[in-house]
Amino acid sequence: MYLYNLKLWNFRKYGSEGDIDLNQPNLDVCFNKGLNLLTGENDSGKTAIIDAIKLVLKTSSYDWIYTSHSDFYNKSDNLRIEILFRGMTENEAKNFVEFLSKREINGEVEETLNVIFTAQRKNGKIFTSDIKAGSDRIGKVLPAEARELLKITYLKPLRDVQSELIPKRNSRLSQIFQGHDAFKSAESHVLVQIYKEFNDSIKYYFEGKDNTGEGELKDQNGKIIKR
Repeated sequence: MYLYNLKLWNFRKYGSEGDIDLNQPNLDVCFNKGLNLLTGENDSGKTAIIDAIKLVLKTSSYDWIYTSHSDFYNKSDNLRIEILFRGMTENEAKNFVEFLSKREINGEVEETLNVIFTAQRKNGKIFTSDIKAGSDRIGKVLPAEARELLKITYLKPLRDVQSELIPKRNSRLSQIFQGHDAFKSAESHVLVQIYKEFNDSIKYYFEGKDNTGEGELKDQNGKIIKR
């Protein structure tokens, strides 16, 4: 599945005076499947779009993301974000069965998932809703397991390519790999066994043993170095 549509009401620069009208979002933008580019001048609202997505879906790197007073348009006390997913496979849809709705898009009817987030300001405090989803505009609370499946991989603006793309914990590369389906089952992944066998081989070399740890190596230099 992929993120198809984003609607914003009173989020940052995308807002209007008066009560929220669910039929009149302040921003209504559709995305293509695959690569999408946001272009525009400084302060044109590009970051607001990205941050709205992060605020609702959260990130796989567990960044600290919260709603602040600056997220509200002007003096408004309510904001709303809706994110619509489409193009789900049967395997993906099974995780959201009770939250799916049928919509006609480009002349075809398909299963979609509409995710909703709202926040309110009252007496100087901010109150945020649970993440909801459903066929109506109110939705039902998404359980934690379902929310986990919607997390995104967010890469901060790249400032230093050489240092930020090297393979280390929490690097850009590790964040990309952690968000990919090929590395979802980290503990049982085939690479875990490969690395274990490699580490054992290094250990045995410095003990003067072969890869099984049973036989002796002709090359005993590792054992000599260890001494």
